[in-house]
Amino acid sequence: MSNIDPTDRALLEELSVDARQSHREIARRRGLSPTTVAHRIARLEEDGIIRGYAPLLDDELLGWGLHAVLGIRIAKGKLRELEDRLARDPHAYGLYDLTGEYDALLIARFRDRRDLDRFVKHLLQDPWVERTNTQVVLNRVKEDLRVPLPPSGP
Repeated sequence: MSNIDPTDRALLEELSVDARQSHREIARRRGLSPTTVAHRIARLEEDGIIRGYAPLLDDELLGWGLHAVLGIRIAKGKLRELEDRLARDPHAYGLYDLTGEYDALLIARFRDRRDLDRFVKHLLQDPWVERTNTQVVLNRVKEDLRVPLPPSGP
C-alpha cells in the first residue's frame, strides 16, 4: 500500500466499519485529535485511496432478486468499446477482463428470469458479441463490497 502508515490504516479500518461516524468519534476511539483525523482522511481522499462513500444497500429488497455471471467472448478489437457500454448498464455489478476462453466476465443483477432473458438475448444481438455463457447464482455465500486491508509488515 502506498504511503499508508499505522494511523492511516487505523482510520481506514474505522471507516470500513462505519463511514458515517464523525471524525470526533474516530479520534476519541483511536486516541487522536479530530483535526488529525480530518486532515488524514482528506489526504486519503486526495490520494484516491478513499474514492467515495456509499451506503451498503440490500439489492434483493430493492427488487434485484436474481444474480448471474456471464462469460462473454467479444470480437477482436471491440473489447473496450463493448465493455464501456456494459459498464454503464444498471444490471452490471462487476465487469472484468479475462484470460482464457472468454474475454470478459460480467456479474449482474436482474429483477427476475424474464429480465435476465431479455438482457442475454439483447446482448447476443450485439454484432461484437461472439458467444456468452450464463450461470445463474443459486446462493450468495459471501459478498462484501468493503476492501480489506492487506496484512501490515514485510
